[in-house]
Amino acid sequence: MTDRDFLQLAVEAGNKKAAPYNFGAVVVKDGEVLAAEYNHVHETNDPTEHGEMSAIKQACKKLATKDLNGCVLFASHEPCIMCISCAAWVGIERVAYVTPAAEQSLRYELKGMTIQEFAAILPRKISVEEVRL
Repeated sequence: MTDRDFLQLAVEAGNKKAAPYNFGAVVVKDGEVLAAEYNHVHETNDPTEHGEMSAIKQACKKLATKDLNGCVLFASHEPCIMCISCAAWVGIERVAYVTPAAEQSLRYELKGMTIQEFAAILPRKISVEEVRL
């Protein structure tokens, strides 16, 4: 499967929720999908249950580790700073997303810097890129 295939899976996972809350994410390692999740914030009343966070938690549980080195996170939307920070913290090496924050009806972008600039200053290195489907 290609990056675009995994991104399409993230979009499909997100679409389990209605817009504008249709945030989905997939964690992949060595071409294998470890987790495909979506935004659970509203049904759980847990502000940390973003699609990316849910996918990271599920992947960690599947591998029985908090170390996701070698994994890639594919997201339907540009991740917020909580999600990108968590991805870097667990060792995810790369994040690819489809919809940039500027195009989202719910906007969580940083003020004064891009998500790529934010990722570059994190102590654990992670690459972040927008990929259009």
